[in-house]
Amino acid sequence: MGPYPLKTIIDWLNHLLDPTRVEDYGPNGLQVEASAAITRVTTGVTANLDFIEAAAALGSELAVVHHGLYWNGSPATATGPLGRRLRALFTHRLSLAAYHLPLDAHIEVGNAAGLARALGLTDVRPAFPYRGSPTGVIARFPVPCALDTLHAALAVISPRTLLFDGGPAIISTVGIVTGGAPRIASEAARLGLDLFISGEASEYSQATAREERIHVAACGHHRTEVFGPRALASALATAFPGLEVSFLDIDNPA
Repeated sequence: MGPYPLKTIIDWLNHLLDPTRVEDYGPNGLQVEASAAITRVTTGVTANLDFIEAAAALGSELAVVHHGLYWNGSPATATGPLGRRLRALFTHRLSLAAYHLPLDAHIEVGNAAGLARALGLTDVRPAFPYRGSPTGVIARFPVPCALDTLHAALAVISPRTLLFDGGPAIISTVGIVTGGAPRIASEAARLGLDLFISGEASEYSQATAREERIHVAACGHHRTEVFGPRALASALATAFPGLEVSFLDIDNPA
């Protein structure tokens, strides 16, 4: 089947991810309308110029990302990097949709739930509300994990994981909020969890781990947020027969 109308796909994404349920740092949904008929979709983490050019080279008419072009407080003028990204999108007739917080904690196609599945965790449930909506998940290891094997287990997410050792020798319960959420480690500790996983660490992360007796793992902002776009690609392919869908990873060590 196909091509599919752009509106049909965006309506489906909006229904799945419900971007109106949380006040975000920028607009969710369709950000750039440059094509109307869609035969190929590329998903990814960030709508930087490398990703846009690579998605266009695949022949995509729609890109769906976690980090879009527009953020609260950013310049409104289409100059510099934003201007170059917009020119590339319109030149290649590549529409762009972005879903930030709605894609972090979605229990089926979200970043946190996908990371939990990658680690083989069970009993995954939404957690860590922000303005009334979850931003992550709580889960557990089906077989408790020994501290001396934890770093190897986290290498599934990233070999560059930074682990602050402050929790118990045996780890069962895990809190996950992907991306830049080091402060939520304290909330995870108050919940009695053994391990908190996010993308970024901060200067205080070591003290949080030691003083609040919780392990804190920073696995990379980008690496913790490949799971939602990847799962979303699979969901789109299932929902729209004949639509060519792929996940494109432009790696970032941060």
